[in-house]
Amino acid sequence: MRAILSVLMGWGLAASAAWGFDVTGLSTPESLIVDPASGNYYIANINGSPTDKDNNGFITRLDKTGRVMAMRFVEGAPLHAPKGMAIVGQTLYVSDIDTVRGFDKTTGNLTALIPLAALGALFLNDLTADDQGNLYVSDSAGFVNPAAPGAVFKIETKQGHRAAVFARDAALGIPNGLMIHPKTKRLLVNTWGTGKIIEISSEGAPSLWMAHDAWQDLDGFDYDTTGNFYISSFTGGKIFRITPDRKSVLIARDLITPADVNIDRKNNLLLVPSFKSHTATTLPILP
Repeated sequence: MRAILSVLMGWGLAASAAWGFDVTGLSTPESLIVDPASGNYYIANINGSPTDKDNNGFITRLDKTGRVMAMRFVEGAPLHAPKGMAIVGQTLYVSDIDTVRGFDKTTGNLTALIPLAALGALFLNDLTADDQGNLYVSDSAGFVNPAAPGAVFKIETKQGHRAAVFARDAALGIPNGLMIHPKTKRLLVNTWGTGKIIEISSEGAPSLWMAHDAWQDLDGFDYDTTGNFYISSFTGGKIFRITPDRKSVLIARDLITPADVNIDRKNNLLLVPSFKSHTATTLPILP
């Protein structure tokens, strides 16, 4: 994979890095994140269908060098089809179909359970957290019911995990990747199919932030230390960099289903899970 990517090194990927890592032996990995506090990494493995409540999903834990500490760090909690992840304090939160589960990031013990089915959740997908510890989770409901509007839920972790609909609107399409804009602090959502980025106001109103003809079936969403954004095109096998002046630049191609990509801002690494190749890799970036 690194050899294929070398043809695009001039567009935001570094020609070399002090270190990086690859992980094999995964099972339908959807998300790869880093814990900024410890430097450890976590990978969400769906291990089957993303909609089946089969209790065979698991979370892999890596140390700060990318070595597998526990392939099945969390399993059977129950855990069906884990997708997006976010860390708030000591808790690793994971979206799982219609529920968000929280696990102690050191022990793997279940510490929080936030069911969202009563709010209409059908296909919980990405997770992100703001600087107040609030969680936002996208509901790609259109994957389950084409007539269902997309939604984003907000979970207040400091208020007993109080949950509510933050936004539900046909304008969201099939919302997928989430990110808090590092400057405006507003929530940005990328979309499956339509190739758009939607901004959601603090009142939950969606508006178009950016669109591009080259984008398709967007998934991961994150930013680096200088304010560049990164999005992955799952079916297109590409990763794009969005500069602060909103120019879209292709930086990686010929990937196999890059899913929920994230950024390790301390080490300037792009974290890339490959959904259908059952692997994950890191790519050095130039902020």
